[in-house]
Amino acid sequence: MNKGIIYILLAVAIAVCFSPVQSVYAANASRMIGFSARDEAMAGATTASTEDTSCLVKNPAGLVRIGNRIDASYENILLHDVTLRPQGRPIPLAPIFNFTNADMIEQSNINYLPGGNAGVSYRIPGTDKYPISVGIGAFTIGGMALNYPSPRLNTAVLNPTGNNNYDKMLDLRSMRIAPGIAVGFTDKLSFGATANIELQGLRTNLAEVPGLTETGGAGDWDFAPGAGFTVGLLYQFNDMLNLGASYESHGWMGDHYKYKAVLPYIDEPPIVNFGIAFKPIKNWEFTYDTRYINWTDVKLARNAPKDGGFGWTDQWVFATGSEYTTFKDKLKLRLGYMYGKSPIQPNVIFTNALMPLILEHHLTTGFSYLLTKNLSLDFAWEHHFFNAMTDNGGDSADAIGTGTKVTAAVDILAAGLSYKF
Repeated sequence: MNKGIIYILLAVAIAVCFSPVQSVYAANASRMIGFSARDEAMAGATTASTEDTSCLVKNPAGLVRIGNRIDASYENILLHDVTLRPQGRPIPLAPIFNFTNADMIEQSNINYLPGGNAGVSYRIPGTDKYPISVGIGAFTIGGMALNYPSPRLNTAVLNPTGNNNYDKMLDLRSMRIAPGIAVGFTDKLSFGATANIELQGLRTNLAEVPGLTETGGAGDWDFAPGAGFTVGLLYQFNDMLNLGASYESHGWMGDHYKYKAVLPYIDEPPIVNFGIAFKPIKNWEFTYDTRYINWTDVKLARNAPKDGGFGWTDQWVFATGSEYTTFKDKLKLRLGYMYGKSPIQPNVIFTNALMPLILEHHLTTGFSYLLTKNLSLDFAWEHHFFNAMTDNGGDSADAIGTGTKVTAAVDILAAGLSYKF
C-alpha cells in the first residue's frame, strides 16, 4: 500500500469538500446530475452500476462491490446565457402600473463556480462470507447561484425613499456528509444505508411581501443543518445483468433565521431511483436509470406563489449511460444522456426568475485512465443544453410577471483521482 498517495488523496478530498467557495448550478432542478467524475460522465445512470464512492448518494448497497478506495474530484461549473427579461401586465388594483422591471434584458454576472466530491470506502476484514463495507463521503448535492445587475421588480415599488437596488440575487448551496454501511447477504444481493448529514448555505436580497422591502439578512450568508437517510438494494443476476434501486428520504432542514420572511427552510425532496446495468460483451456496459423526484413533498416547492411557495410539480428523470473498456483495460470511455422536464411550470416563471432551474436535456462524456495499477485519472464533461421559458400568467398573485422570459445553459468540467488500496 502506498501510504503517501493515500494521504495526498485524503488531503485533496478534505480541501475539495470543505472549501467555503464550493457551489453549483444544478441540473435536475436544484439537484446535481452526478457525484463523481464517472457518475457525471454517465449522466448519473449508475444506480445499478457502482464503481466508486458516489454510490453513497446513488445506491449505498454498492459499497460492498467497490472495495477499498479513495475518490476525489473537482469541478468547474461554467454558466452562460443565464438571462432575465422581465415583463408584466397591470393588476386590477393598479391597472395603469406595472410591478415588474419591464423591458430590461439582464444577464447574471456569475459565470464560474467551483465544486467537488470525495469519499472513502473500506471492506471490514474477516467478513468474506457476508461482506460488510463502510464508507463516508462529502458531496455537492445541489443549489444554484445568480446575480442580475438590476432588480426583477419595478424599482418604484422597492423602497422608493431609500435603497431600491435589491430583489436581484440568490445563492443556495447544499452539501452532504454521508457515512454509510453495506452488507452482502449473498454473492448476488447486497443492501446498504447512509445517514445524510446536510449543510445548506443561503444568501439573497429578495423583496419581502407585503411591503416589498429588502429581506432581513441583506445578502449575508446563513447556514442551516439538516438530516435524512438513503437505503438501497443491488442484485447481480449474472456477469451480464445488474439491477439496483434506492430510496432517499425527505431531507429535513433547519431554519434560515436571517431569511425567515422569504425562505425560512428549504428541505430536500424524497427521491426514488431504479436502474439497470447490462453487459452484452465483456468490455462494454450499458446503463439506464429512471428517477422520481418528489418535489411536492416539500412545502416550499409545492405551495403556489400566493401561498409563499414556488409552485413546482414532481419530476421524472430518464438517464442512460455507456462505458467501453479498451487499451489493455487501462482506458474507459464513457457517454451519457439525461432528460428531466423542469418542475417549474409556465405560469410561475416570474416567481422563479431568481431560481431559473429550467435545464432539461443533458449530454455527458468522459474517461478514466489507469496511471498505475491502483491509481486512475478521471475526467468528465457535462453539457446542459440551452433552454428558455416564458411566463404565461396565472392567478392574481402570479400574473404580474406575464411575459417574463428566462434562459440558461451550463457546461461542467470535472477531473478526479481514484486510488484502490
